[in-house]
Amino acid sequence: MINLLPYETKQQIRAARINTILVRYIIILGFSFVFIVVVCLGTYYFLNNNKTSAEESSDNTSSASVQAQASIIRTNLATSKSILDQQVSYSEILTGIAVILPSGTIINSLSLSDSSFGSTLNLQVLSTSDSNEQVLKSNIEKSSLFSSYELVSIAKNDAASTKTKYPSAISISFIINRGLAP
Repeated sequence: MINLLPYETKQQIRAARINTILVRYIIILGFSFVFIVVVCLGTYYFLNNNKTSAEESSDNTSSASVQAQASIIRTNLATSKSILDQQVSYSEILTGIAVILPSGTIINSLSLSDSSFGSTLNLQVLSTSDSNEQVLKSNIEKSSLFSSYELVSIAKNDAASTKTKYPSAISISFIINRGLAP
C-alpha cells in the first residue's frame, strides 16, 4: 500500500494518537493521585482512632494502677503512724524528768515501763531541803509532758546517823501523758 496521505496530515494523525495516549496517562495519573490521597486520609483516620483508643485504655489502666498504688501507700502510712504513735522514747522521758528537777535534787528510785504511760508513776527524789518540793510541783504543772501531780510524802533522814548531802526524801506521783511523750 502506498501512503498517499500528505505529510501534514500524517503529522496531524500522529499528534492525535500521542495526544490520546497523553490524555489516558493524565487520567490514570489523576486517578492514581486521588487513590493515594484517599489511602493517606484513610490511614490517618485509622491511626488517629487507634491512638485515641490506646490513650484512653492506658489512662484507664494507669489511673487504676496509680489508685491501687496510692491505696497501698495510704495503708502503709496508716500502719506506720500507728506504730510510731505507740513508740516510747525512754531517753526523752528521762530528759523531761531531769528538766523538771530543781537544783539540789536527785532521783532516788524510778521505774519506767510501757504501762507507766497514762497511769500513775511514783518517783522518789532526794533533796537538800523541803522547799524543793514546791519548785518540783511547779515544774511538773508547767510541763505538758506530765499531769496530775500528787505529793505522797516528805521524809527526813536522820542527819546524825547518815552523813548524806540529801537529808529529805520526797515521794511524788504523776502521770506521763502518752500523747505528748516524744
